[in-house]
Amino acid sequence: MAKTETAKYQFSVKEGSSPEKPIWLMCEPETKELSFLGSEGFLSILLNEETTIEEAEEIKKYFNKNISGIGVTTF
Repeated sequence: MAKTETAKYQFSVKEGSSPEKPIWLMCEPETKELSFLGSEGFLSILLNEETTIEEAEEIKKYFNKNISGIGVTTF
C-alpha cells in the first residue's frame, strides 16, 4: 500500500565548492524533515552551471511563494 509523507520547506541559495555544484538551493524544513532522509540528510536542488546568483535568488523567491510542500510516496 502506498504511503505519502509531506513536509513544508523554505528554499535558500547556496554557493557550492565544486564545479559540479556551483550554485544550488537548499530545502530547509519549516516543520519536520521527511523521514526517509534520517537525521543526517537534507534535500537540495542543483541548478545549471550557467545559473547566476541573481537568477538563483529569483528561483528561490518563486519557489518560496508557490511551493506549499514536498511529498514522497513509498510503496
